[in-house]
Amino acid sequence: MNRYKLFKAGVDVNKGLERVGGSREFYEALLEKFSEDGHFAEMERAMKQGDTRQAFQCAHALKGAAGNLSFCRLYESLIPLVEALRTENMEEAHSLLGEVEAAYSAVIEALQ
Repeated sequence: MNRYKLFKAGVDVNKGLERVGGSREFYEALLEKFSEDGHFAEMERAMKQGDTRQAFQCAHALKGAAGNLSFCRLYESLIPLVEALRTENMEEAHSLLGEVEAAYSAVIEALQ
């Protein structure tokens, strides 16, 4: 786990470790599992297809995971996207996707 790379990606490692009871091994396992999570890709697919309900469910799940792992930048970028999808405002959701994608990509890159 490269703390500097994670910090640059908007991850609060100390807060994340605190959330999992201080176990570095457990936190690292969760980080590894996040890399395999398909919610972002599924959200993008659903948005392209105009499936607001599925996109909302995926964005909401991704927001929960980001919050639990203290991926602060990703979490904060997902809040307005989730709300846009909740209200079925796909136009606004599409306008917010770039910021979410940048934050998500930064996390994935930091985890590699």
